[in-house]
Amino acid sequence: MRKLFLTFFYTGLLPKAPGTFGTIAGAVAALPILWYFPPTTLFLASILLTLIAIREINAEEAQSGIHDASEIVIDEVAGVWLALSMSSGNWWQIIFTVIYFRIFDIWKPSVIGRID
Repeated sequence: MRKLFLTFFYTGLLPKAPGTFGTIAGAVAALPILWYFPPTTLFLASILLTLIAIREINAEEAQSGIHDASEIVIDEVAGVWLALSMSSGNWWQIIFTVIYFRIFDIWKPSVIGRID
């Protein structure tokens, strides 16, 4: 059950670009929330997801001994949900939000890279 959650329904197990596929899967999962509920719902869901993910990632890292395993993409999902919660929900904003999120997630500019 933990693997299902941390890999976001196994998208993190794809052999090429698991973070990108996790981000895309997370964005697709966010669409119904974004379209049918106020943006604050997705924002609060991202906070809840982050809190659960921190606990589960820490437990997985303690068990496996591997820090920041590439198949763990739930952090990408939580991050893209947070970013999408600030968009209006139109297609162009969604697409550019996902693209820019992924660019900054890979690049990790300034202090972000050191924190990660």
